[in-house]
Amino acid sequence: MGVTTKDLARICGVSRATITRALYGTGSIKEETKKKILDTARELGYQPDLMARSLVMGKSRMIGTVVVDLRNQYFPKMIDAIEKRTKESSYMLNISLHEDDKEEEKRLIQAMVGYHADGLILNCINKDEAFEKMLGQLGIPYVILGYQVFKNSHTVGVDEYEAAYKGVNFILEKGYKEVVFVVPPLYDADGIPNIGHADRKKGFADAAEKSGCRYTILYGNDYLEKALEYMRLKAESKPAFFCSGDTFAGELMSFFSRNGYLLPDDYGLMGYDRVGFYQDFSPRLTTVDNHVERMGYEAANMLIDMIEGREVPQHIKVPVAIVEGQTL
Repeated sequence: MGVTTKDLARICGVSRATITRALYGTGSIKEETKKKILDTARELGYQPDLMARSLVMGKSRMIGTVVVDLRNQYFPKMIDAIEKRTKESSYMLNISLHEDDKEEEKRLIQAMVGYHADGLILNCINKDEAFEKMLGQLGIPYVILGYQVFKNSHTVGVDEYEAAYKGVNFILEKGYKEVVFVVPPLYDADGIPNIGHADRKKGFADAAEKSGCRYTILYGNDYLEKALEYMRLKAESKPAFFCSGDTFAGELMSFFSRNGYLLPDDYGLMGYDRVGFYQDFSPRLTTVDNHVERMGYEAANMLIDMIEGREVPQHIKVPVAIVEGQTL
């Protein structure tokens, strides 16, 4: 068994309360006594009971993060940035994955609170008012990943509408007269919209409508087959496909290649998210960079400010940029 605070108190000839004040920096204690206790603890290899410390100080210095998964490069890049910021302020990061399961997401959030997380950073699959009400009753600060996903919560993210609008204009500046937006299902099984993709779709449609170009929106999980049908039967000129995610763009590129359509001779292609893997493709993918690392860093920074009692804005908008590759 390791050295305990009771052992330190006996060896140093002081009370356990004095040991606690020395170890955790609470209350009044003579510098000479504090130094003796800390030196003894170090020599004996004392390891603090962090759960007990959290009860004493009312802070665990642990931040919980609940995201969907780590299968592609999007969330790993974000998590790296979050951890970088938490380490700068000596917080530990606890990561859990809800795997698009609404009940699991709720369970994980409650578990984080049960383990005395000081605050939470959340990529939510639940998006209804009842869920936001639940978050407000947790008793700890939280930050949502996604700009204004919830109007009454603190959020960090890009303006998805603005980003898609900007992407369409970039495509049109390249001389394309025909643009196709590729987006996954916009609603889940409960009829709740995927707000990010829905906002991108609206930004696309508004920009295309205003420009007067020919445009089409392809929805659903069978977007590859729909895109191929469009190329074979409906395209009136060389079209540009704007995918609501680099993953979809990469799959479309491979699928079209297997069916005899090549970039950039037969069509143009733009992605969204700037997932690094697709920047290594040949030809290199043109994409919307939503600065995922900055988003993660800003979310962690906002949460730490909230935990430590500093004022923060309710919403932080991260800027986007177009990264030009070789696919338009």
